[in-house]
Amino acid sequence: MIWRYPDLRQPVVALLGPRQSGKTTMLRSLSQGCGSTVVHAHLDFHETPLDPVSAAALVAFQMMRGWDTLRRSPVFHRFALGLLALNENLEPDRARATDQIKGLIQQYTRGTRRGRFAARLEEAVDATMDVVATGALSPLVQGQAREVVAAVRDRARPVIGSLLQSTARWGLRDALRWHVGIPEAEAAGSLDALIRLSSASRSAAVGPLLAAFLADAKDQAERHPALRSGCSCELPPEYAGRAARHDHAWVLFVDGAQTPAGRRFLAALVAARMRNEQNERGSGAAADPLIVLAACDQWQPEWTTRWCEPWRTTPLPDTPQRRVPLLTRATRTSWTRQDEAGAGPDPASAAHYWYPVWLDPMSEERASYLTDDSTSLAAPVAASVVHALTGGHWGAALALQEQRESTPPDADAAVRDRPLPAAVDAGGRPLWSRALEAALPEGLAAPAPGRTTPPPAVLAAAYLADMRTADDPRVPPDIADLPRSLELLRRNLWVSTFFHRPSRIREVGWGDADRPAVLHPWLSRCALTALSAAAPADAADGAAGERGDPWHEVFTRQGQALASLAATRNGSGRSVARQEQQLFYDLALGAFAPVAETLAGRFDRDHRAWVCLLDYLASAPCRLVHEHSAQEAYAVLLAGIEETGRDVVAVATAKLLALLWLYNDPLTERSRRWDAQIEEGFERLAHNSRLLDVSALQQAGALFA
Repeated sequence: MIWRYPDLRQPVVALLGPRQSGKTTMLRSLSQGCGSTVVHAHLDFHETPLDPVSAAALVAFQMMRGWDTLRRSPVFHRFALGLLALNENLEPDRARATDQIKGLIQQYTRGTRRGRFAARLEEAVDATMDVVATGALSPLVQGQAREVVAAVRDRARPVIGSLLQSTARWGLRDALRWHVGIPEAEAAGSLDALIRLSSASRSAAVGPLLAAFLADAKDQAERHPALRSGCSCELPPEYAGRAARHDHAWVLFVDGAQTPAGRRFLAALVAARMRNEQNERGSGAAADPLIVLAACDQWQPEWTTRWCEPWRTTPLPDTPQRRVPLLTRATRTSWTRQDEAGAGPDPASAAHYWYPVWLDPMSEERASYLTDDSTSLAAPVAASVVHALTGGHWGAALALQEQRESTPPDADAAVRDRPLPAAVDAGGRPLWSRALEAALPEGLAAPAPGRTTPPPAVLAAAYLADMRTADDPRVPPDIADLPRSLELLRRNLWVSTFFHRPSRIREVGWGDADRPAVLHPWLSRCALTALSAAAPADAADGAAGERGDPWHEVFTRQGQALASLAATRNGSGRSVARQEQQLFYDLALGAFAPVAETLAGRFDRDHRAWVCLLDYLASAPCRLVHEHSAQEAYAVLLAGIEETGRDVVAVATAKLLALLWLYNDPLTERSRRWDAQIEEGFERLAHNSRLLDVSALQQAGALFA
């Protein structure tokens, strides 16, 4: 998208991702990659919350450096003249105000490239006149003739200087003419237009000044095209010969776009681009070269008219909504496709100029490299576990690294072998507590260690653990503050379809169904760890049990609330779905044996639907892995299963459910031995099936071969 073609408008790319997901690191990396080849600038509204005019001035200042691909450094005459007029306190007298504006233009002209050349030429002409006058005023010339020559020299100096600076001002004629054509000038002359701009408030001048900035950038790109010989782009093999010829867009990197200052600047920039398109009709009216890449950790409502929210599985019907792509898959064609339904971009809709894209998570190799510390006393962590637990989240990977580095030297084996989210630092504070405090958006409180009552954020995490609640428009009213918590998590991009980690058998059972929206695995695991570690309400009385256990109470109450909600709906399909959802919550509450028995009883109905149900149940939260290792948890689940006289289908079903349930936990390391057991389980079920079509079981087993 950094390649630019004539008369093509540029998007404002919103780089989406939750807090600390690596957006700032990505912007810095791309900025370094631009080097001195691509004209670019960087704004950080976290560090410097500038107003729109000051931010545009800083961008212009950064872009006026030398670039390898440009013969001349960019200049911004329209913007500079407007900024000078805005910052000048004019006299109330019209004539004096006009003289002030003229003085500003003259002073600015002397600082331009042509003005500096004219000043040097003026000095050379002045020196030549001194030589001529000195020769003419020799002792041979006396009296009135000497006075005439001296007078001619003194009068010619300012005239010649004015003529030379007039030629320099000729380079500003387009800039002055542009200020005449803006609507605020009301067809006044150039001086009167600048006087009017000077008398405007700073907020009222934002539109004209940012429009002038974009017009200057467009003028520079058209009049001074880039030198292809100075390009350092690494071209793919398919680009050769004429196909390799290209021009670059100018790039503006914006960090902190969701801050109030960042939102004001970007809104003003988009409005200025819309303004230029309305004032200059034509295919290339708003085709300035500036592409904006803005890091955003909040979804903006105005994007919804054109783009599907990341937490929605499918776009709204009968709307022009389209899915948000990953950054690595974002193309100009994908962005401009939104205009195919109509005649072109709607100049009155800001959504046409925005292009939301999702930041790709870190790869497994990168996440493992970031958390690897050979000097740490903590046990090494498998790369697959690190990636599954952090979800490729930059901040989560750094938190894991810091946790492993802070392992006390005198820590015993019990402390070192704790599950990662439950690991504590030198001060005894668990990792899940620090992670939730750093990640949760404003308005959602992080749970404190030892707290009895789960806060709304934890209740929302428990609700989102069920993938079938993703698209449910009705929220159970019995769960405290659930609508508000879901809204905050969604708006701050912690709930998304990009976070869903499909199991290996999902495609077999679900087919090409859309991925559900889920809570980020790092946030989800930390919140569920907090729920598991919460102290029972009656622990002080010594009667702790299921009744006072927060985990049991939360999932029991949630299952009952969803059942009450489902009772208001009709249809046999709803009844079956509700029964399956109840099995999900029974498994989350630890009722493994009854759920496995019920699942085995449905085996000989429809194998593909059975695989789908198996995959859904295996996604239930598992509390055992919060207290035991995966091997220990597996032994606990299957204790006595084979000695109860159950048939082959029941035993194989119980083993498959246990293995896949534990496999879905991010802390479970994949092993070839477990893969072989899962493959064997599907083969046994296929051999003992009463149905003729066992292709779904064979496909599922082959995925673990």
